[in-house]
Amino acid sequence: MLLRLLLLINLAVFAQSFDADRIAIQRMYDRYAQAFIKQDYAALRDSVQAPFVVSAGGALQTFGSVDAVVEHYRKQRGALEPRGYGDSKITAVRITALTAGSALINASYRRFKKDGSLLEEGAAVYPVCKSSGAWKLCGVMGQDPRQFGKTY
Repeated sequence: MLLRLLLLINLAVFAQSFDADRIAIQRMYDRYAQAFIKQDYAALRDSVQAPFVVSAGGALQTFGSVDAVVEHYRKQRGALEPRGYGDSKITAVRITALTAGSALINASYRRFKKDGSLLEEGAAVYPVCKSSGAWKLCGVMGQDPRQFGKTY
């Protein structure tokens, strides 16, 4: 009985402490998304850490430096311009705690052309880690948007 009570207390404490982390993770993700949209690579740099793993289209890449991560995003964002990219909207976000220093973000989004028409829909899972007291993205895995919320 005492063991069960201690377990319940520990779970309650973890859940309460993660609420503050969940807010911090959401704020970091919002800054990251805006940095990507606005091509603000200095702000994007503050949202990522290396090593950074990218999984998209069956390929897996690992970037060993923040400079390499930023360059990856610069290329990804630049490739949208010839397609008439104008803006993005995050449509849903799920944050799930893994440990006191790690979590997963599952996010879906829509990208729009400059004329306001839909360019594409997408989703991704982002592992995040707490590093030196701040939450950072440490990877991104592309996801079929129809699978949003089904990952974990």
